[in-house]
Amino acid sequence: MEKKKMPHSMKRYETICIVNPDLEADSLKEVVTKFSDLIEKLKGYVVKINEWGKRKLAYEVKRFDKGHYVVLDFCGLPGMVKEFERNLKLDDRILKYLTVKIDEEVDPEDLIVKEQEKEDKIQGDQNQSIGDQNQSITEK
Repeated sequence: MEKKKMPHSMKRYETICIVNPDLEADSLKEVVTKFSDLIEKLKGYVVKINEWGKRKLAYEVKRFDKGHYVVLDFCGLPGMVKEFERNLKLDDRILKYLTVKIDEEVDPEDLIVKEQEKEDKIQGDQNQSIGDQNQSITEK
């Protein structure tokens, strides 16, 4: 497998999207996949996708009082954000979105590795606590 050369002058962004709450789980997954693939198509790199689930909105947006929150953490060149947001605006399933710049110059490869290490540590801690609980149950 050939490794992609990653430019080091990328910026780190985070986009929070509120997705139509009436979508089925498959449709929601399709929306998330569509936009993560778009980031890669625009020569960006997805660092992390965090789905917060369905939550109540502070005020109605397009006649909805709830929405699925999805956070996309990604790296890309400054020009790609405009095209990414244009696609968000055109998709009727996206009720609202907000993109913020988190960092000026980042190395996407380092971020992806660090994020994976965090996930592995969290998973290891959860497995350890489950093991501790099972041990205390068997001791009783």
